Amino acid sequence: MTEKENLASVLAGAYKLDYRWLVIDSELLQIRIYKDVSDETEVPLELNFDPHFAEYIVNVCKNKDNPIVISEVLVEFCASETHALYYDKKSYEQQAIAIRHKPNELTAIREDGERYLLTLNGVVRTNPGDWVIRGVNGEEYPCDPEIFKKLYDIIEEEPKA
Repeated sequence: MTEKENLASVLAGAYKLDYRWLVIDSELLQIRIYKDVSDETEVPLELNFDPHFAEYIVNVCKNKDNPIVISEVLVEFCASETHALYYDKKSYEQQAIAIRHKPNELTAIREDGERYLLTLNGVVRTNPGDWVIRGVNGEEYPCDPEIFKKLYDIIEEEPKA
């Protein structure tokens, strides 16, 4: 994918998950997204990219003041890429295959606070309320509580301890 396509993929994906604001610290190459930037209790989602791509995002947004409206970046810098990736239903249907989540029995712990977690995709930070799921091969990954409700059923309410 081109840098523009990757930017569209990340920001349109964030937008579909109800994130509306982007905050960039250009000196630290730190990029965070918020659902409601005015909510002081919200823990932002930190986007960790390789330095080259982070610099690309900083450069794209250099003339914008924080907080940056995600939809404005999508429209101004990568509208056609966003459409092709997320809104061109015909294109998507030509590439997509039907899948089913196998009925594996996994374990999960609900996080009270924040912690760093080593996943198969690198280090991520959990948010309070996230579920930390242990996969079939012992790998761990965080899952947002709303997504957890849609994908998983709790089999046992109490730990086996």
